[in-house]
Amino acid sequence: MRFPKLLIITLLLAACYSGMAQDSENVMRSNITQQINGVEYYLHEVQLGETLSALGRAYHVKVEDITSSNVGLTDKIKPGDIIKIPVHPTQPANSENSGESMNYRRVAKGETLYSLSKEYNVSVDDIKAANNGLPDGLKTGSFIKIPVQQKTVETHKTLQQKETNDWFEYQAKAKESVYLLAIKYRVSIDSLYVLNPGIDEKLSPGQIIKIPLITKPKTFIRHTIKQRQTMNRLARKYALEVEAIKTINPYTSRHLQVGQVIRIPLPEIEKSTDTESLISDGDRERLEETREKSEKEICHYKYDMGEYDVALVLPFFLTVYDSIGEIKPYNAETTEPEFIKSFVFIQFYEGFMMAMDSLEKAGLNVKLHVYNIEDNIQQAKILLKNPELKNVDLIIGPVYGNTFKLFANFAMEHGINIVNPLSTREETTFGNPYVFQPQPVNQDQNQKLVEYLNKEHDNSQIFIARHNEYRDELAFNELKNVLNKDLESRLPIFTSLYHEMVFSRDSTYTFEHLASVDHQNVVVVYSENKVFILDILRSLNELRDTFNIMVIGIPEWQKLEGLEAEHLNNLNTHVFARNFNDYNQATVRGFVTGFREKYATEPNDFAFSGYNIGMYFMSALMKYGPEFNECIGYYDIELLNMGIDFEQTSPGSGFRNKNWKILEMYDYQYKDISTRLRTYDLSQPPEDYFR
Repeated sequence: MRFPKLLIITLLLAACYSGMAQDSENVMRSNITQQINGVEYYLHEVQLGETLSALGRAYHVKVEDITSSNVGLTDKIKPGDIIKIPVHPTQPANSENSGESMNYRRVAKGETLYSLSKEYNVSVDDIKAANNGLPDGLKTGSFIKIPVQQKTVETHKTLQQKETNDWFEYQAKAKESVYLLAIKYRVSIDSLYVLNPGIDEKLSPGQIIKIPLITKPKTFIRHTIKQRQTMNRLARKYALEVEAIKTINPYTSRHLQVGQVIRIPLPEIEKSTDTESLISDGDRERLEETREKSEKEICHYKYDMGEYDVALVLPFFLTVYDSIGEIKPYNAETTEPEFIKSFVFIQFYEGFMMAMDSLEKAGLNVKLHVYNIEDNIQQAKILLKNPELKNVDLIIGPVYGNTFKLFANFAMEHGINIVNPLSTREETTFGNPYVFQPQPVNQDQNQKLVEYLNKEHDNSQIFIARHNEYRDELAFNELKNVLNKDLESRLPIFTSLYHEMVFSRDSTYTFEHLASVDHQNVVVVYSENKVFILDILRSLNELRDTFNIMVIGIPEWQKLEGLEAEHLNNLNTHVFARNFNDYNQATVRGFVTGFREKYATEPNDFAFSGYNIGMYFMSALMKYGPEFNECIGYYDIELLNMGIDFEQTSPGSGFRNKNWKILEMYDYQYKDISTRLRTYDLSQPPEDYFR
């Protein structure tokens, strides 16, 4: 069969672009510019994985403009290279619009004619006129021409020159604050607030901030004290030691007054000696003076090692008994149901205490306050009146939703971080930046699923199946939205990102008519209905001799009992799990052995959770101090049977663990095929975590 030449060329271009589309998205544009011989350049430090093509797309210039600006530059750039990129590249000649120059721009995802008109200071009509009216509108990835009148170019240069003398614009990254920007660019907090009226202390990713330009390096900046600021809080916000601030302010009391001005010491400017560069020594010196440690670097080398007060709030249900002497050893066969309820959380406490014991050897200094709060609003209100609770550095618990809401509001009012140890509800972190949720929520499986499909199944045929058109409709539509947004295009032989199966209506008809006989077919089954799962697994199992089939079960099939092991095994079933006890891991075996010796019983899921949460949050306190919010995004840890990878859900909300494990059924057993997070030797003090 012969294909038209135009079709072949189109397919080749599409395949080429799909392979290149993502690399420019990961390039972080430099905020540093320098005029060299009358020409303005961005000074870009090459990061791992970046290419000249990616830099060209990120800065909207041709590769030729980059190579011609850097004598001796080849295609083989490497991390650490300093590349000069022209701010105003030369434009190609345009016969259709000889009276004006043109910007040539590839349309990025989410851009509109209005946003482009504002960015380039031209009208929407002018952009349309330069592109034959754009009858089909903007298409992501397509090239368009943006006219630039000579007067506009001159005006832009004049304004830019003026801005260069006073301030420059900076695009905030995730988890940045005005305090870290002040240290990074050696300017005062007050000057940032003057240039950026109304900005919050915590910045939103992508937010544009004006940064004052300094004429010569400073050794300190000034800070004006505001309400409720203490020496300790100030040191934490600037990522400094209290003693460093006291040294440069020798006559300042620890009790600061509103309006008082104190000095904040700046770190010495470190000059790199091992980075090769294609720019002159003078340009390099200017770049190195401007570049300060990133937030990630600051967090990397930070350690606090202070004294902490921690509140552990659990429902022990001690009120059920007249005295603690009535506690009896737990036995699953003889223990009465009400007794099980009363002490179901005792193992969480025991696991937590094992973590405390381990970290004390590394220098942990914590005063632990343990409180018994049941599912009782009145009981919670009484405890919240306890004055000692206002002074703790961290609250863990309560576990019940109604009482936790009260404590979370209290924590936000007093600026205390609080952990909900067991909740899996999506709304737990909404609207409260002090809440931490270690248990992953079901909605975050969707993104993990897309990442897995893009990485491992770029040439598989994808199906998503549900029982009927109405069951789990909202959650199923959320899954489709994520697939539509982030699932990469299948290879050209496929016509759709995925196909939808409604089992109660069509059984496997859709699958049999659209499945590939040459490639693997991945069937994502969205359901926790055991009857439906058994039916679809049986039906797919009958087709496995004709098609190569792999099943992915979500939301959380691992907890379902009674599924046919043979069908799960035959269909190479993968499931997502919040945790997985791998007894081949030495750390898991060591914990189980230690728990048996210490408490004379077998650890359950609560024991594992208590240990994980204790190890993670107590070590975070030791390393970053009580206000660990700004660094927690860089503190990803693989623990006993789960990983913790916190991300802030949205500006002004709390932090959610996004780490889901992926388990594969192989030889009638599940095995963990997830990419493991980093492990740290927490038996060492925090300054040695990263060594």
